[in-house]
Amino acid sequence: MCINCNLNEALGALSAAAGTPLTPPLRLSRRGFVGGTLACTAAASTVPFSAFAATGDADIILRGGKIYTQNPALPWAEALAVRGKTIAAVGTNAEIEKLKGGDTKVVELNGRLVMPGFVEGHIHPFLGAFLSTGVDLQVSTREEALAVIARYAKDNPTGNIRGFGWRVDMFPPEGPSRHDLDKIIPDRPAFFFAIDGHSLWVNNKALEVAKITRDTPDPIPQFSYYVRDAQGEPTGYVLEVNALLALVNEVEPISAAAMGKLLEGWLPKAAAAGITSIFDAGVPPVGDDQGAVLGFYTELEARGRLPFRVVGSYMVKSPPIEEVVAQFQDVRKRVSSELVQVAFVKIIGDGTQEGYTAWLVEPYSDKPDFRGASPFSEEQWTKLVGMIDAAGIDVHIHACGDGTTRTALDAIEKAIAINPPRDRRNTIAHLVYVTDADIPRFGKLGVNSQFSANWFTADPSTLESLKDRYGARQKDIYRPRSTLESGGRISFGTDWPAAAYFSTYKPLDAIQIAVTRQLIGKANNPVLGPVDQRLTLAQAVHANTLGSAHQLRMEDKIGSLEVGKMADLVVLEKNIFEGDVHDIAHTRIDLTLMNGKPTHGQV
Repeated sequence: MCINCNLNEALGALSAAAGTPLTPPLRLSRRGFVGGTLACTAAASTVPFSAFAATGDADIILRGGKIYTQNPALPWAEALAVRGKTIAAVGTNAEIEKLKGGDTKVVELNGRLVMPGFVEGHIHPFLGAFLSTGVDLQVSTREEALAVIARYAKDNPTGNIRGFGWRVDMFPPEGPSRHDLDKIIPDRPAFFFAIDGHSLWVNNKALEVAKITRDTPDPIPQFSYYVRDAQGEPTGYVLEVNALLALVNEVEPISAAAMGKLLEGWLPKAAAAGITSIFDAGVPPVGDDQGAVLGFYTELEARGRLPFRVVGSYMVKSPPIEEVVAQFQDVRKRVSSELVQVAFVKIIGDGTQEGYTAWLVEPYSDKPDFRGASPFSEEQWTKLVGMIDAAGIDVHIHACGDGTTRTALDAIEKAIAINPPRDRRNTIAHLVYVTDADIPRFGKLGVNSQFSANWFTADPSTLESLKDRYGARQKDIYRPRSTLESGGRISFGTDWPAAAYFSTYKPLDAIQIAVTRQLIGKANNPVLGPVDQRLTLAQAVHANTLGSAHQLRMEDKIGSLEVGKMADLVVLEKNIFEGDVHDIAHTRIDLTLMNGKPTHGQV
């Protein structure tokens, strides 16, 4: 574990000793936090309180605040100077004042908090921008969802109807039915994505336009398929990416240009949330060319409209696998700029527990003869990961089920054994449930654990659907702290628009939930067990900054506020390390800088 991780563990111990991580309302005094931090630092070295680059006027100075650097040699400071795209100095108000010139812009912090810009370790901006333009179905019941759809259909009397956000717990295990939709919308296609992004609810007209009948073969039997009733007719419930994209592309094909326009409208919201870097964990394959969609990032950059750095991925969701490396290399060559690069192969390893498409070690509790499935056989897993690794490329694997996690770890372990040593940055994402035996393997194999911390809530889907699917195993879901304690690394990414219960792209939402394991809203909301898996605030912030930066091989450039690193930072209206942690998600971000330029707010 890196020095910074060890420091954060020490800070976690300090706050735990004060009762901070476990007893609502959770509070942490700055005196205790800073004192503990500086004590750890002083014990380790005699590093001076400031750090400077070469002398000269600064372009921007932020002073009079509380600067949380994520640098163990200088955890806290009062002021910071930016020159060009990089951080020129970090230190006291008096020290930074010396860099003020005639043209220097000064931001008076007045005690506000400055932190590194947030690094989203797993997000889908194109898909999120597309889905969030339809009907919002993030309501509590099937009846409410149908009422929202009916109102929208009345207000929009022509054209297709689409939406996003219904939850599996609204329906029985066999899923939603087209018949409910047909009563409201009998004469035009309607399709609605589930909040997890892995399933679809459609009416009969959509099935008709897409030519989906009882005789249509399933894209991947038992994994990506059209659910059928006892008579063999499609019910209107569609599972997993291959099947749902095949249907949607027939009903409402969307161009890469349209996708890019929708994305551009979302970008100011990302900047206002403090996002300065992202990992795009897979774009919708418009026209089977992922590079055509990823290329919009570089176009936005050329127009000065891109507010964050992008590390993209080439996504493989099913066989064949023989050309994956060549296809990745082609996309990487075509999509490359200062702010945008393609660096990982994203593997869709399974689906979701709610839809019985996650691959488990032991059978589903409510389907005792079924373990779920993966798009790939175990032989294909070994071959796919092995040849990607042999090419010096890292993988980022979607794994909700513990069976997928184990198989992915096995494949990575075999690749390490047969391929030359290198600095690997493989990641397994989501990790709803991981067996006790497999948690220590992340640290042993150097595999990063990527969590969507905004899923860690005691919501109806988690308490009911996952309890049905997992039985007693449900009490041990989402265990990031165990990963850290066994020597592993963690990172955060919201997975927007996909979610477990509510969809968010805001890192502060995820950070608050990681600390509380409660739905945002009330301090007395139920806490999701295991309670001892709640992270300290320092650990959660690290996961959404330096942790994700390490995942993306960018820890030398971003993730902490240090001299020579890129000037990616956020100014929060107040210090979230003080006061009630249930207020973190409601904290306003006043300023976001990326590459030393404001993308949100003004200097």
